[in-house]
Amino acid sequence: PKVEKDEQTYQKIFDILKKYDISHFFYIGGNDSMDTIQKLSSYGARIGSNITFIGIPKTIDNDLPLTDHTPGYGSAAKYIAAATKEVIYDASVYPFPAVTIMEIMGRDAGWLTAASSLSRGEDCDGPDLIYLPERPFDVEQFVDNVKEKMSQKYAVVIAVSEGLRDATGTYICDSLASKKVDAFGHRQLECTGKALTNMLEVLHCKTRAIELNTLQRCAAHMLSKTDIDESFQSGYEGVLAASKGETGKMVTFHRISNTPYQLEYRLSDINLIANQQRSVPGKYITKGGTDVSDSIREYIEPLIQGEYTPQYKNGVPSYFRF
Repeated sequence: PKVEKDEQTYQKIFDILKKYDISHFFYIGGNDSMDTIQKLSSYGARIGSNITFIGIPKTIDNDLPLTDHTPGYGSAAKYIAAATKEVIYDASVYPFPAVTIMEIMGRDAGWLTAASSLSRGEDCDGPDLIYLPERPFDVEQFVDNVKEKMSQKYAVVIAVSEGLRDATGTYICDSLASKKVDAFGHRQLECTGKALTNMLEVLHCKTRAIELNTLQRCAAHMLSKTDIDESFQSGYEGVLAASKGETGKMVTFHRISNTPYQLEYRLSDINLIANQQRSVPGKYITKGGTDVSDSIREYIEPLIQGEYTPQYKNGVPSYFRF
């Protein structure tokens, strides 16, 4: 809640922090987590508290502003690229017309869906169409685009963001999905892929919708070593900043170069980050809004480099648990 509506909650939080002699507070997360850091650091300054509040970025959505990217995105992108390639190979073995739609996370930003393009290479052509939420979705044009692709090949694979909206701002999934919201009041988006397959019934061919769903953020068998290393370093930088008395800041990543890939860590004012969002820039989206440009590969590819293989026990990955 905002302090104006419920100051008692803030007082209780600070009383608990004081009771346990907590002098540094770190919140690891995305947009909503940074909103919390902004609220707590502002209240702390207001009451003269010496407790420091530092935000550590972590979101596969990659949509926090003032940072080149966020921990979690590299590993999720690596998994999505690999899964896309495998889906395309599976779809290509059947000798009849079919459309496969891969629904990928991303309510307002299409960074994850854009990562499906990394499946392209010598051994794979990648998705035939890619739709991001940064562009209004036109149903009639979508059907025409699919028709055109099907005139060229049997198996058509399409990558779409769950947050696709039409020109009026209405979610494409509204025809099927419930109006449930999460703990932060955000719409829970589901069934975008299914809604699109319904729209393609006019083509009279086999259609299938695949939701990568939670696997995008929990597929720990396919991690990016670059992502893991940067995650550890961002935590270190946050602790270092707090020890120097910094508060109301978030650790941010600033890319120096792609080749070789180099990065430096800085601190940014949480007031410039909380409740803000970084979408996929227009330069990375093709004119027709049906694909991403080749240049986005230069941005994403360094983030998925290196493997971090888990330990295996009885043939399956073995993970630490509390």
